[in-house]
Amino acid sequence: MTPCDCCGSSDWNPLFVENGIQLGKCPHCDLHSIEHIPDADARMTEMEEGHYAGDLEVLDAESQMTMEKVMASMFQRYVDIAKPLVPGGTWLDIGCGAGLLIGLAQKAGYTGEGLELNAARREAAIKQTGVTVHSEPVELLKLPDDSYDVISLINVFSHLTSPTETLAELRRILKPGGVLVMATGEMTDGVQKSHVFNWNLGDHLYFLGDRTIDVYAKNLGYDVVEHRRAWLPDEMFSKEWLTVKGRSSAKNAIKTAVRITPGGLRLLRAVMLRRQADSKAHSGVFALRPSAG
Repeated sequence: MTPCDCCGSSDWNPLFVENGIQLGKCPHCDLHSIEHIPDADARMTEMEEGHYAGDLEVLDAESQMTMEKVMASMFQRYVDIAKPLVPGGTWLDIGCGAGLLIGLAQKAGYTGEGLELNAARREAAIKQTGVTVHSEPVELLKLPDDSYDVISLINVFSHLTSPTETLAELRRILKPGGVLVMATGEMTDGVQKSHVFNWNLGDHLYFLGDRTIDVYAKNLGYDVVEHRRAWLPDEMFSKEWLTVKGRSSAKNAIKTAVRITPGGLRLLRAVMLRRQADSKAHSGVFALRPSAG
């Protein structure tokens, strides 16, 4: 087992297996990670070829665009978090998908820029926004110090092969007083396999735990200026979730059936929220600012 990416500990407690992939937890900082993290080159190949963990497919560009439009109000909240902290300036969206968040940032008065490793999504983002969208990992771009007022990392943390390396690089290219807006899964103590509808292990490599973001912040020179936590089942079993198509045709068929059945969503929510009443799974949204000095 490689040392914990967050705190460097060699301790790792196995939790459960999904699709033959083991998830475990660091007992010192609560970072959750899969047992075998792919190297950066392997991850890059997966993104370029549109697959992960063997033959599981990355969401295609058309599905990504549909998802973003359905989830537009959720994406807007990231702009709303940034705006009071940094009213304007340059905004870099890491893992920008089809470019919806960049467009929202532009409408709010920011100068947008993106980074997307998947070629089809990257072309969609360029077409949608007209901005520069980088095609390489941020660690390889050699961007100047203090380049951006806002950087967003939305549902990207879990896909990183070395979050410490990425977060350190983002701190370097953030301007003093700038802000990193990050959203990712956050699992509290006692999380179980049944607490998440589909973990997608192999695509998702890491999840934050109770103490993880504070340890990352202390080690890498950030201050946590905002932390919002939402119960994941409440977000998952929603009208938006039913509209978005995922990678599984069987699950997509179930979503469609529920959506077109009168009262289907209300019944599904009642059943699933009762079934997952003890879920320890959350989605965390954070605003991190480089520490002074």
